[in-house]
Amino acid sequence: MASINELIDAITLVLREEKSYDLPTVCTKYGLENGDESEAHQSRRVYVQRRLKGKDQLFLLDLAKRVISDYGSKANSLAKLVLRLNPTGLFTISEITRRNIMDELHVRGNIQGRHDLIGFLNRIWDLDSMPSTDSRFNTASGDIWQHMINNNDFDEVYLYEEYLELFIATDEVFIKFLDQVVHPLVRQQNEQDEYIQFINRHLVNDGYKFSLADNISGFPVYKIDKVHDGVKGNVKNLIFAAVGQKPEIVISDSINNDIKIVKHEENCLVYDRNIPNTGLYWADLVTWWADMNRISEPNRDTEKQLYRRLFQTLASPPEKLLFKSYFRYFKELFDRNFPAIIPQVYLHYDPYTIKQRTGKPYLSRQRMDFLLLFSNKQRIVLEVDGKQHYSDDDVSSPKKYAEMVQADRELKLNGYEVFRFGGYELMEEEAGAKVIKEFFEGLFKKHGVKPS
Repeated sequence: MASINELIDAITLVLREEKSYDLPTVCTKYGLENGDESEAHQSRRVYVQRRLKGKDQLFLLDLAKRVISDYGSKANSLAKLVLRLNPTGLFTISEITRRNIMDELHVRGNIQGRHDLIGFLNRIWDLDSMPSTDSRFNTASGDIWQHMINNNDFDEVYLYEEYLELFIATDEVFIKFLDQVVHPLVRQQNEQDEYIQFINRHLVNDGYKFSLADNISGFPVYKIDKVHDGVKGNVKNLIFAAVGQKPEIVISDSINNDIKIVKHEENCLVYDRNIPNTGLYWADLVTWWADMNRISEPNRDTEKQLYRRLFQTLASPPEKLLFKSYFRYFKELFDRNFPAIIPQVYLHYDPYTIKQRTGKPYLSRQRMDFLLLFSNKQRIVLEVDGKQHYSDDDVSSPKKYAEMVQADRELKLNGYEVFRFGGYELMEEEAGAKVIKEFFEGLFKKHGVKPS
């Protein structure tokens, strides 16, 4: 019960600052019982507390979050309490993400960039309306100048984490702070790119990233946006690189959705490790391959073995050209950040062959030509279309084409991005390689994937 009473007191401290004649309307807005103005005039504190008494903790926590969002820094004490009671549910950008970003900013030691400190802070906070903690000054502006510039007895960590309380600031304030950290008035472009890259690495875990929003006199301006939701659920049992006969799969644990390959296991690969939010890199795949083959230290030969095993599954010259060109243009450039390209990935699985289905497959597309996982949610499907996608032998088949585009629609509705290459545009090696290079450059730029 102590936590409930603490919540009631902390919410009351915020709401009782409202004018007596506004308080009934404010309480009603938050779903609390109405009352008259005369009752609020007698005691605003008692007025609020009467309406909070008897409410359960879930209601009070939800109410507290709404109050924090509405009142910002005026509700900092309430925010601290809610973080203690419910550490995972207060902000979309979590305290862990905030701490990781701030740790890296402090290591670099130049948060305000080429801007003067007070000018930089005023781009985020209205320092002249914030109270001072030093009796010699009326506002935070004078307080910070005295202790950060004149005497230098505040350090940067204390300023941002204790004085300005960034860890309990609303998402909007924290995002505004980061937007200003990389603003072209604050950061030169070469440094701006570096800062955006490391901040995005942390933000992606909470579903945010920097995106290009505008240009000022030719200089890029970035803003933090919510990442598209992508595919729901986590990657599990990545079955790929199938050759020869279809593997036979059974569910070994229906509760945990665990699978087991009971026949033709040698004809495919199964990546059964957790894939982090940051995605699947070629280096991860190489490490897994080494472990599978009891190689203690992966090396260049290990990479070549895996490359050859994957290349073996590619059926057509255009598919082979796409795979080779991807490695040719981007492997050395991206190094440890090189996203894995995974061929012949099972999307659906039908235990029966088309022959067993008497020529009528239940699932129109069981395998994808290629899959890239830029994150656990952002999944990119690449299809290289030969004539078998839209014709029977050499006769055009509207039915096959319709099945193909229907399958694309379903993938896109489930959050996948689908890109198709016409086999014809990849038939000539030099021109096809140029098409592939330009495509991946655009794809990486779109998703903010950058070399290490």
